[in-house]
Amino acid sequence: MIKSSMRIMMIAGLLAGSALAFADAAPAAPTPELFAPGVISAGANDGAPTFSPDGRTLYFERTNSKWTGILESRWTGGRWSTPVLASFSGTTSDQQPTFSPDGRYLVFVSSRPLPTPAGAPAKFANHLYRTERTPGGWSPAAELPAEVNISQRVFKPSIAANGDLYFMSDVGAGGPPKWRLFLAKRDGVGYRQAKPLSFSGPDDGDVDPFIAPDQSYLLFSSNTRSALKDGHEHLFVVRRTGEGWGSVQAITYAGDDWGADDGEAQVSPDGRWLYFTSSRILPMPRTRPRREALDALERMNVWDNSNGNVWRLPVAALPLLARSASVTGEGQPRTRP
Repeated sequence: MIKSSMRIMMIAGLLAGSALAFADAAPAAPTPELFAPGVISAGANDGAPTFSPDGRTLYFERTNSKWTGILESRWTGGRWSTPVLASFSGTTSDQQPTFSPDGRYLVFVSSRPLPTPAGAPAKFANHLYRTERTPGGWSPAAELPAEVNISQRVFKPSIAANGDLYFMSDVGAGGPPKWRLFLAKRDGVGYRQAKPLSFSGPDDGDVDPFIAPDQSYLLFSSNTRSALKDGHEHLFVVRRTGEGWGSVQAITYAGDDWGADDGEAQVSPDGRWLYFTSSRILPMPRTRPRREALDALERMNVWDNSNGNVWRLPVAALPLLARSASVTGEGQPRTRP
């Protein structure tokens, strides 16, 4: 068993022979690596990681075709602990948790029933909820106000240091979802009415925003902007320019053309790692030696099976993002690998 796990981790570390660089950055060659194989990135669909400010507590989603739960893992004894269901999750489908930069609260997506008149059939929506950290654990989750939950499909929150909230919402008229990115500015204890981001149009297919704590840059995914034109979601970055936004730039690397969606980007609190969710699998030739087939079966038991997993890239190898992280104050002392 130990030998098998070591082999899987070695294979994961050799994946993609990839080069990832922003469009106008020097051609570095960082390689995406599978994060915590067999523990966080395991046999189910796993993704949307978010870390406490000290980097030692992790929440993420695990899903099948029926429901999604938010799991908690802690960095202890030099490893991530076996994930357990978060105390605030499980009664309905919950997903895409995000810590506030100060760690005082979490915002996440939930499909909890909406208030309805007595005797009326239950109605459900995917809305954003907030839970507070208390001395006794997490508080009961409370639905965010209508200024934020602007449609029946609101997903992927991201929180700036001043409390401003970024998210994606369906702007379609009852048909297939049409995703656009929004900002709801913090206003006292509430929020101002959410407004669409200027660079994100109703036909751009933009999803999964991550905002830097000082709002100097934003990461997101889109299935329409990539030069690959493959219909899959790919990673992009856009930088703040005064009161507006600059040009959208693609994050490209060998392996982003493997036929999978890459999304739910997240930069770790210490500014060292760019995390993202992907269902990518290793390309396989039509014919192969039996040894390679046996290795592929071992990988399938852990991650290489078309389910989503958590991947990461070193920010230091991404010049534009590395400069952005240095000015946001994200560079905290190292607290975990």
